[in-house]
Amino acid sequence: MPSTRVVHGDDLLYRFFQEALRDRPELFAAVPQMLVKTMAIWLPLDTYFRWPVVLPWVVRDASCRGNRRKGIADEWSSPDRRGYLRDDNSLIKSLPRALAVRGASGSHIHGARMGSEFVASHVWRTVKHEQLASRVPLLNSFVPNVAWLPGQVAKLTDREGGVVQQTLQAMAWRIYRDAAVAPHLAVVAEEAWALIPDPPIEIEPFELDELNWFEATDGFYRTRATRLRAVIDALDAVHEGRSLPRRVVTTRYAAGLPAVKQGTRADLRQFLGRFLES
Repeated sequence: MPSTRVVHGDDLLYRFFQEALRDRPELFAAVPQMLVKTMAIWLPLDTYFRWPVVLPWVVRDASCRGNRRKGIADEWSSPDRRGYLRDDNSLIKSLPRALAVRGASGSHIHGARMGSEFVASHVWRTVKHEQLASRVPLLNSFVPNVAWLPGQVAKLTDREGGVVQQTLQAMAWRIYRDAAVAPHLAVVAEEAWALIPDPPIEIEPFELDELNWFEATDGFYRTRATRLRAVIDALDAVHEGRSLPRRVVTTRYAAGLPAVKQGTRADLRQFLGRFLES
């Protein structure tokens, strides 16, 4: 007797966008844009102005998580060979966890906080670089390149060239491309944008108050500054032969930083110094 075929819910959602919208061109742009507009949560323009790259010392490295059954040690938050903290997207995902959300008038999400089943999605995966965007320090936490989406919708944005991914990219471009950046960070932001391809599709105009935004607090910005300074101070301490505190962002990062090559640490120190206001 032939086995019964199993259908997964995520597959149905994917097939809807790949087939139903393809066969209904009048819906092809409208539905994905409505989906992103109502479900994506963005970091506010003030964050882009003050911290266009919110975690410049962090890169994504899926291999950093261990596997106890296979005897592979967990290396999350240890420095890579360039000195950047290795993350599996946990730090990006949790960035706005404590922040309230400001949604459109009457929105279900307005005034709430982000709960479970949200994913921090990289808007652009493939860019004008040999590596994926999340492996590039300028782009891994570049504000226009991160949106928080329900998990099932986030999976659709991982489909390279898919309509939901392209819609998300076009919306991020429309939101942030001409937004202001602090003068000392303008060059940094432009270097990041130079790695991002132009929007692949045209979308309908929208107002910013139709979208969902995290409401950044003074504490959110203080944490960003404190952690940046902690990493820079640690790099300076290693260079000068001084001991490090037990914890620099994490204990693994503090323990591993002295093993990074001196010239590489100097490159990282120079890169991070660009984010300091002179």
